Amino acid sequence: MALGVVLCLFFLTACPQDKSTLQTEALQLKKQVTKLESVIQSLQEGNKVLQQQINRLNQDARQTEASYEAKLQEAESHIAQLTNRPKKDEDTVRSLEQKNKKLTGDAKWLRSQRDHMRQSLVIQQIGGQTHELPFKFSTVSTIMKDALTKNGYTILSTMQTDQKAVYITDRKTSLPPSLELSGFRNQYLAMIEKGPAGHTTLWVRAEFEKLSRNGNIYSAPQAEHTDIELRLIQEIHQTLVRGSAAHARNF
Repeated sequence: MALGVVLCLFFLTACPQDKSTLQTEALQLKKQVTKLESVIQSLQEGNKVLQQQINRLNQDARQTEASYEAKLQEAESHIAQLTNRPKKDEDTVRSLEQKNKKLTGDAKWLRSQRDHMRQSLVIQQIGGQTHELPFKFSTVSTIMKDALTKNGYTILSTMQTDQKAVYITDRKTSLPPSLELSGFRNQYLAMIEKGPAGHTTLWVRAEFEKLSRNGNIYSAPQAEHTDIELRLIQEIHQTLVRGSAAHARNF
């Protein structure tokens, strides 16, 4: 958008006959840039707060579950010792069994709450490309960040639980090392989700646009959207395969 404003200002100086009209358009574009920057800043702040809340809930849930499990193990050990004592201890055994039953129920409830929290990070997957990778969630997460950085993208926001991670990049217009051609700009929205058997599902959506020489912005055809989404997926997959092969050679 900043590039578009600069180009518009250039044409203001080059076409005096339309100077008044172009100045008005340039002013409107500046206002739009300011508004978009404000929206991005608000999203960044909101995402940061959400990530902090998720991290805190994860930590609290793990600590509480560990505490319940420790108490449950202690109660089970105590019951095992008391079952071999005389009849006078039967009341104590029954009391501990009730306590054990309550702790078991509390532990199940806590696990259900953790599962609910893991699923609470939801993103509406409209369009984009999906691919299943035969690699662990943590490995794909690392390669995802490296691939975006390598291709000149700044990650504006990351929201992550132990089951799912969402990445939002900046809208890049600089000359890229590999993924796009000059004259385009793009922004990625990507998500990875832990799957069964050590697999990870990768979903990528691109906001791909064309830039004209006079600074106008045009929507790219759907085929080009699909191509740029698949390029990122292929790069991540190839990097994972190369890393796996190199690891195998070391053994």
